[in-house]
Amino acid sequence: MNTVHTLREYVDALRDAGILVESTVSDELAAREIHCLTYDTRALSEDALFICKGAHFKEEYLCDALSRGAIAYVAEKKHNVDAPCLLVNDIRYSLVVLGQLFYNHVTDKLTSVGITGTKGKSTTAYYVRYILNDWLRAQSMPECAILSSIDNYDGKSTEESHITTPEVLELYQHFENAYESGISHLVMEASSQALKYGRVRGITYDVAAFLNIGSDHISPIEHPDFEDYFSSKLKIFDSCRVGCVNTDANGNMRYFRTEGGKWQIAYYDLDWSFGYPVNSFTNITNTSRVMQINDVLKPLLRLPMR
Repeated sequence: MNTVHTLREYVDALRDAGILVESTVSDELAAREIHCLTYDTRALSEDALFICKGAHFKEEYLCDALSRGAIAYVAEKKHNVDAPCLLVNDIRYSLVVLGQLFYNHVTDKLTSVGITGTKGKSTTAYYVRYILNDWLRAQSMPECAILSSIDNYDGKSTEESHITTPEVLELYQHFENAYESGISHLVMEASSQALKYGRVRGITYDVAAFLNIGSDHISPIEHPDFEDYFSSKLKIFDSCRVGCVNTDANGNMRYFRTEGGKWQIAYYDLDWSFGYPVNSFTNITNTSRVMQINDVLKPLLRLPMR
């Protein structure tokens, strides 16, 4: 049974994160437990905390939420409604802070792999999942969960994917489903948009892979220029234990250095040369292709089960 938190704990979490501007929640209401956290009025239930987000958000959505069971709302501005408000200065980050509390930091309970790159994310994700599944079957453990631009599997549902990386609360729900299903490993694609706008900000990947960089997503509605695109991709290394970089991809080595870094680097190139871990970028070529693949996967297989 998951721990249920009071509204006061959500207020405190936002304050501790430095994004709470004001709270109009009374002491009496603050003692109420929150059983639903959502920004979708269709998913509302009693004792809900409703999040007002999105460029096309309308106040009528909030009115609908309050009529359906929301007892307070989170927003970047106060709305003309008679309801307690948690006013924040960063609604996107509030999703991470509130979601991690609601789901009891479930993203820390699985061994996770995040994969980003202009090309090959899905292919790489399924290769890694296939190899992990082979190892997991040998241990009589459930197969690996996957979140990709093709489909999602989390132990409770298999569905066609409509977005490369789910929104924050949907993402945490997939982790929760996997954890409740006894799944120990999860592989996922991390899109540049998800990285840019902080959808995966609360996750610490055990292994993060940067495959390559191109110019496919540079446009007024995605990334205004290459620097914005590249810096968004690099955010995957802000929260990982081991980084894996394709040194053959153009530009990949531009910013990658281990000096003073918070993470280790396992690098590889298209001639199947691997090194793990490294303090320089001199390739170490192994004699067996199978061993080379295993060198990259060792960080996953030797990590303790959460």
